[in-house]
Amino acid sequence: MKSIHCNGVEVEVIRSKRRKTLSLAIRDGEVQLRIPARLPMQQAEYFVQQKSGWIQQKLAAHPPVAPKQFVNGERLLYLGIPYQLAVYPSQPGRKVTLIDKRFCVEHRGRQASEVALKKQITDWYKQQAQSWLAERCELLARQTGFKPGTIEVKTYRARWGSCTLSGKIQLNWKLIMAPAKIIDYVIIHELCHLRQHNHSPAFWRLVEQFDPDFTQHRAWLKINGQQLQL
Repeated sequence: MKSIHCNGVEVEVIRSKRRKTLSLAIRDGEVQLRIPARLPMQQAEYFVQQKSGWIQQKLAAHPPVAPKQFVNGERLLYLGIPYQLAVYPSQPGRKVTLIDKRFCVEHRGRQASEVALKKQITDWYKQQAQSWLAERCELLARQTGFKPGTIEVKTYRARWGSCTLSGKIQLNWKLIMAPAKIIDYVIIHELCHLRQHNHSPAFWRLVEQFDPDFTQHRAWLKINGQQLQL
């Protein structure tokens, strides 16, 4: 994967056969440029240079979020609700429960390492996402009348979901940290791609039929999406 350097900033370049235009995105302090598959790199570099001021402005406005340290009292999100992490040693060990706004993690041994806690908590989030997101997608599929071929929960670095040409819906497990209405927006967005595999005005009108407040939900993700991580 190629990258472009602009005023000390590295811009990752992602080519797509489906894309017809150039698009810049910034998330967690990383800058990505999506371009059509056959666009010459020279044009991509010129585009980035033209957007240099915008890139610097956005990076300054949304600095990277500090990674979690997995210590007692740290805030973790689940379905948009903040919980305080509480870590306990336990003989049975390896159990996660949500009690009174506390994210309780039981682990084996007297003290768990940051790496071990991160894996235990991440695995729990993925398990919750696997069932919760899939069930919600099936419900919204029935409500919209758009039936996906399959539903898959996976890890994405820079997107919340996708819809393949074959009709497969894929959702980022980190969505389980977002409020339910934001999750619904992402699912509806991807379901609507089953009928409109583009981002044309007709596509957004279709999204609005099932989520009248989609513009607010879309804006929320742009502003707060970087908080949905471990």
